[in-house]
Amino acid sequence: MKFLKQIVIALAITFSVGSFTQVVAAGKIENATPEEVGASIASAAKNSEDALAALKNGEADETVLELIEAARQDSKRIEVGRLDVKRTRAAAHLKNARSAIRKGDKTKAEASLVEAVKGYQEVKAEY
Repeated sequence: MKFLKQIVIALAITFSVGSFTQVVAAGKIENATPEEVGASIASAAKNSEDALAALKNGEADETVLELIEAARQDSKRIEVGRLDVKRTRAAAHLKNARSAIRKGDKTKAEASLVEAVKGYQEVKAEY
């Protein structure tokens, strides 16, 4: 009887873990095609350049923040393992720029955006 109880518990744990794994994996439907990755890289680079230009032209903070957020969203769709480190660094510079703009530090935001643009240009050149 004790042996049967252990088997039932082991099976219950196995089935519960198996169903949880399927639920977690269901969030992503399919991988991006190379064309979609290329378009995401180009869009992230363009949006970060536009954010830098908007900041230099003295446009409203909301406009700059929208461009930064668009670049960060495009960056999330770049699914190439060899580019992941550079993409992550560029996205981190965008995050720093966003927080600097929210704090009112335009010079730090501009420096971070310059680094983000350089990072996305490197990703674009390597892809």
